[in-house]
Amino acid sequence: MANSNFIVTDALKETTAITVMRCMLMSYARDNPISFEQALLDFAKSDTYEALFDLETEIWKEGPTYLKILYEKERNNTPE
Repeated sequence: MANSNFIVTDALKETTAITVMRCMLMSYARDNPISFEQALLDFAKSDTYEALFDLETEIWKEGPTYLKILYEKERNNTPE
């Protein structure tokens, strides 16, 4: 395995987090008959959103399926 000199900047991490979030929200909106926009508004109020954009948690590395699992777990544990 070769070492890479590629530096992952915060801007790249944030771009990746946004991409992961968008993919997750498309799936979430499809599975819970709501609009993408509503899914985004709901997600933006969540602790999972905060954790995703706290780049030190490195949730952005895990992908949309993992993010969806975290978000659904949070929603199921939170009274509405």
